[in-house]
Amino acid sequence: MKQENTIIGVLIEETMTISFDEVCQKYHIPEELLHEMVEYGLFSTKTAKTEHLKLNPEDLRKIESAFRLHRDLGINLPGVALALELLEKIDQLNEELNILRKHF
Repeated sequence: MKQENTIIGVLIEETMTISFDEVCQKYHIPEELLHEMVEYGLFSTKTAKTEHLKLNPEDLRKIESAFRLHRDLGINLPGVALALELLEKIDQLNEELNILRKHF
């Protein structure tokens, strides 16, 4: 008897809709703190309504990083915003440096 092999996978979209409550539960973030993070513009969400945030995987990583910086290091939210901006700039510069190294 011949057995058929089936591969099952999940397609992950670039942008997903995730509820405010799901973010708070998944990352154990107090609701008030997530509201403040959204107000500071830490994420690329286009809506002011936090009930239905439209977050991409990059935003979810930023939420995790922002919360760890705030909770573990005691950095206030303006400091967290600055730290995330600087980390993004470092990543961008590292990518550019790698491209330049490949050409020389």
